Amino acid sequence: MLIDERSLAIQVLRSIKRFFKFRELEEILGLPTPTIWRYIHGDVKPSVERARELTSRLLSPPVISRLMERVLGNSSNELVNVYKVAYSVDVLRIASIDAYLWSRELSPTAVLTIETDGIPLATMIAMMLNTKLLVAKKRREVGFEHFIDVSYLAYDPPEIVTLYLPRGLLTAEDRVIIVDDLVRSGKTSKALAQLISKARAQIKGFYALLAIGDGWRKNIESITPNYRIFYSIRR
Repeated sequence: MLIDERSLAIQVLRSIKRFFKFRELEEILGLPTPTIWRYIHGDVKPSVERARELTSRLLSPPVISRLMERVLGNSSNELVNVYKVAYSVDVLRIASIDAYLWSRELSPTAVLTIETDGIPLATMIAMMLNTKLLVAKKRREVGFEHFIDVSYLAYDPPEIVTLYLPRGLLTAEDRVIIVDDLVRSGKTSKALAQLISKARAQIKGFYALLAIGDGWRKNIESITPNYRIFYSIRR
């Protein structure tokens, strides 16, 4: 399902405006405030060509970095308040559009995440891509008899975690994007990839809202060469 790129640009602009002043948007977009104001309020729509340029500039790494620094505040210590971004409607809207533009050429049929903080982002991405949404859980879901499962060693806290997905929800015809709110080691995402493999489905890509450090990279690259991180926090 293709979405009007002019509407996407306006959605991103409206959400970005909640964190930036008009003079900052003038600098980013190279447009005067009256034009930006008319776009935001729906008085006019940009051309397709200009919409693509607006989206490209608004989703550029420098702008996303400024946005996330304002949302997260000081994240230089070991504690990162994931809640601030995982449940911010504006951040989720911007990230889901970024994920849509990145993954639409991969032609996914399903989005898979793990409970619980990744569900809002995964839901919005699945809606935009018009795919089914699947959530792996740490317990067997009531109402299903058969499951595929995988266990892995989690570090924080140290424990063996088992993930369950009702059998039959994923099929060999499915092309799956893994979505997570936060990737640190990549172990959880690798476990999700094993669930996909057990269902004989294809892994088409990986998308994360936040990545901390670089310890995740080896695990994610062993899953798929197609991955995108919305914002990385260096350690």
